[in-house]
Amino acid sequence: MLCSLEKFKRHMGDVGEDDELKLYLMVASQGIENYCKRSFRKQTYTEQLNGYGESPYINLRNYPVHEIVSVKSSNSVVTGFESVGEGRLYRSCGWPSGKHNLTITYIGGYVLPGEETKDEPRTLPESLEFACILYAQSMYDSQFIPTGIQTERLGEMSVTYQHQADGGNQMPLTVLSLINPYVGRWY
Repeated sequence: MLCSLEKFKRHMGDVGEDDELKLYLMVASQGIENYCKRSFRKQTYTEQLNGYGESPYINLRNYPVHEIVSVKSSNSVVTGFESVGEGRLYRSCGWPSGKHNLTITYIGGYVLPGEETKDEPRTLPESLEFACILYAQSMYDSQFIPTGIQTERLGEMSVTYQHQADGGNQMPLTVLSLINPYVGRWY
């Protein structure tokens, strides 16, 4: 999860059961990862990518990249590349051409809240954690407030519906602004 249960409970106050709040955090975390088209947890990933021959760059989905374990093309090892940041690999002579011909295994992602250790402190950006808190809170609150209503007035009844800039998936605009820098833009 992109936020620890303890931190979410401190933010929300004394509401709900732990299992219920944890579910909101899990759903918010998954929604953010789906929107960003990537995973954030630091772990080993394997991606099948197309090699474009003349292009010297390959972009990996789950940055930051900590270690490249292997790069293979049709069962042969590919060498002569370097990591140039933000999940991007550079190979001056280009990559072997072909559809899904590159298999890259690497360790990438962030150490999530609640998964940190003495040797590996938490590295997830605070903006992603806060986005998760806000998204989970908005889902929790929507069970009490009709979804999509931004304002309402009782005298001469008036209701204003929230504009959905994200295609109607109900993700609050504040959450979108916090997570947009982490969206995988190469897919």
